[in-house]
Amino acid sequence: MSNINQVQKISIPHLDKVVHFIFYTTSSFLWSWALLNKKASSYKLNLALMVFGLILFGLMVEFLQDILPTKRSFEWLDVLCNTLGVLFGTTVYLIYTKFKPHNS
Repeated sequence: MSNINQVQKISIPHLDKVVHFIFYTTSSFLWSWALLNKKASSYKLNLALMVFGLILFGLMVEFLQDILPTKRSFEWLDVLCNTLGVLFGTTVYLIYTKFKPHNS
């Protein structure tokens, strides 16, 4: 059997930032898909609240990492990647809904 400690680690620069972006992109797309209904009168409000809520959630997690006794710290670049992920995921959803075939 091989020793796991002897396995070389693959080092990808800023991989954690990519993970932040992908997580928040996926989250915003799925929340949009689950919650938003273009026929609702409050569609724009729901969209704004969802975007604001996810961005606020990401910011809160970063602050808590700095405050709580963990080995993690607050990083503005994480907040930026989270925010860009939310905006990208929401944009992808809006484009998807614009071009998806409608059932008649």
